[in-house]
Amino acid sequence: MSLDIRLRLSRENFALTLDESLPAQGVTALFGRSGSGKTSVLRCLAGFEPAADADICINGDVWQQGRQSKPTHARAIGYVFQEASLFA
Repeated sequence: MSLDIRLRLSRENFALTLDESLPAQGVTALFGRSGSGKTSVLRCLAGFEPAADADICINGDVWQQGRQSKPTHARAIGYVFQEASLFA
């Protein structure tokens, strides 16, 4: 699955800018320090946390363009939570 992502997130004491194109083949890893935005990027991809400004395209299917976002249930993606505190 190919991924084209341009994403800008900002919070009170946090700012993240990401502009990447990932190929359909191979393995891609997302790693970094605690608080660097890894989980936020994955939550944006899954649709749990829409970014204020983003362009996300998976295999040519637009999931978010600017502020327009495809509903979470309509995205062909799985998300496994790190902790079982989903409903806590």
